[in-house]
Amino acid sequence: MTKKWLARLAAVLAVPAMVVGISSPASATDQYVTLTTNGKLVASLHFYDDGDDWGLFDLEADGHGVRAFVEVRTFGSGAWQDWATWYNGKGAGTGVGKTDGDLRSVDKYRAQVCTVDGSGDRTPVACSAWMSIQE
Repeated sequence: MTKKWLARLAAVLAVPAMVVGISSPASATDQYVTLTTNGKLVASLHFYDDGDDWGLFDLEADGHGVRAFVEVRTFGSGAWQDWATWYNGKGAGTGVGKTDGDLRSVDKYRAQVCTVDGSGDRTPVACSAWMSIQE
């Protein structure tokens, strides 16, 4: 893991419990959404506007990995479509990064983080609220 991702992981672990479970409004800034289970912060998905990077963090040793789901609603379309998904099964206290290039400013995006049972599991155990993103 690079220093950049280690610093981001440290910032995630420092998130106060009072912000758990909220999602950020649509805007072109750094944003995140978190997932809690039984009152514990278990996962976090971050969007970093600088470079349109993503960070997916597993924060609890609960036997589950975490998966990010990102959908797009393209300009002129009313339907959400799958845009990207990725998995972090490295264990508690770890993060994985993903760079997907530029998000199109005319499209709308939403993302959520879920706990899953393995890299092939597309049926989440639990999921966060959707976080809206628009460049």
